[in-house]
Amino acid sequence: MSSSESLSSNVASLPLPWQQDQWSAFCQRLDEQTMPHAVLLNGPDGIGIERFVRAFVERLLCLKPENNYACGTCKACQLIKAKTHPDFTYVEPDEPGKAIKVDHIRALCVSLENTSQQGGWKVAVISPAEAMNKAAYNALLKNLEEPQPNTLLILESNRAGLIPATIRSRCQILNMPIPSKEVALSWLNAVAGDNEKIIKVFEIAQHLPLLALQYLQGEGIEDRQRMEALLDGVRRGETSPSEAAQLCYKYDADKAIGWCMSYLHRVATGELQNQPNAALFNFLDKLNKARNWILSGSTINTQLLWEDLLMEWSQVFRQRK
Repeated sequence: MSSSESLSSNVASLPLPWQQDQWSAFCQRLDEQTMPHAVLLNGPDGIGIERFVRAFVERLLCLKPENNYACGTCKACQLIKAKTHPDFTYVEPDEPGKAIKVDHIRALCVSLENTSQQGGWKVAVISPAEAMNKAAYNALLKNLEEPQPNTLLILESNRAGLIPATIRSRCQILNMPIPSKEVALSWLNAVAGDNEKIIKVFEIAQHLPLLALQYLQGEGIEDRQRMEALLDGVRRGETSPSEAAQLCYKYDADKAIGWCMSYLHRVATGELQNQPNAALFNFLDKLNKARNWILSGSTINTQLLWEDLLMEWSQVFRQRK
């Protein structure tokens, strides 16, 4: 657990263009003093949920907001930028792809029970919320059932369906919008400049603008392309499942399974659009189960997991013949 660990001072504290309606609704509730004690923001990774949360946390804690945005210069804004604001807590896994443990949530709940040191709101963000293990969810439940005044808990999620209903039912759920292709490309062109790769990368990123921007900046796209090349190799029988598994092992398992899912979606809706293959969808179900095991925090032999997955993948198209 860390204080404002993911709030970066070199990123503008503004919602993205396609988030304006949600931003206006939040600010109105803040002005009308009808802010819920807990909100769950859900949507696919790459649409800017983190950007929205960052902007709203800064707006909520800002001492001199201007036109419904944080001023960026007051003491509270400076404390957030320095990652030392005493009334803000950010909870995330110790390592990417790992579970958020009960100790993190217990410490969070204790901090939320304390009086605000700045005399205003106390805010906490849990990201990703679906990474909490069962014990962590149970520890959080008491806080949701007995919220403190002027306290806001924000859950960020890319897969809200994995969060127990007992948690979801105690939060106001906001499904964050996916921008239209036109809006997303307009934004990408504005922030990335004249880049001939934008369209191609945008398609690889499945029309998720922030993921596309990450790829344009050279972060992650090569690993993703290598992963897809391995899947192609196993599919054609040019690479053995065990050989591919040894190479997949080095990637973050949750992220790599996400790449596999995107690859399958592209294959199913592209070249195989008019050639349904039940085995392809059965394999997708197996990927979903594997991802759930990983997110549950269970001890898993990742090497064996990939060998099992890729062995089944090697049979998908053979079964079809």
